[in-house]
Amino acid sequence: MANKRALLLIDVIAGAFRDDSLRNCHDEPVLPNIARLLGAARAAGALVVHVNEDFDEAKCPPGSPVWKAYQIHPDVAPMPDEPVVRQHRYDAFLESGLSEILERAGVQTVVVAGIASPWCVDNAVRRAHGLGYRVILAEDAHGCADSKTLTAASIAQHHNEILAACFADVRPVSEIAF
Repeated sequence: MANKRALLLIDVIAGAFRDDSLRNCHDEPVLPNIARLLGAARAAGALVVHVNEDFDEAKCPPGSPVWKAYQIHPDVAPMPDEPVVRQHRYDAFLESGLSEILERAGVQTVVVAGIASPWCVDNAVRRAHGLGYRVILAEDAHGCADSKTLTAASIAQHHNEILAACFADVRPVSEIAF
């Protein structure tokens, strides 16, 4: 049996790249690399699952600036056949239906990319590993904002090193095949 792979795109929301009130990532090279990875997954016919952060639509009604910021970035917009799940508490697997989607599709390996490295991406990698999936983290397709003490690049690199030690095979987008 072939090792079926799925691409998990974690919180690739419009506001993570362009909205100053929500900005938590730099465009280069993260967004273009996520788009390249998505193109490769689609070309190979791999399952693509978009994981989007849950937010309170009552407080942020459709069309409001915050609602727009939380929509999936147009450069990686889902195709009609690609599932979109809502994550709760920065956890892609918690009560989102993600496990069931992967199980139904017979997925054994997940490729993870998205926003933000220290929270949702890190949690997705660790949970997927704990659930028994082989995990590949796209080392140049996840990111975050600078913190008070570290640059975004340093934070992403730190997570690449930590997650590679026990939880994931960390590779550049150019070395990931579906």
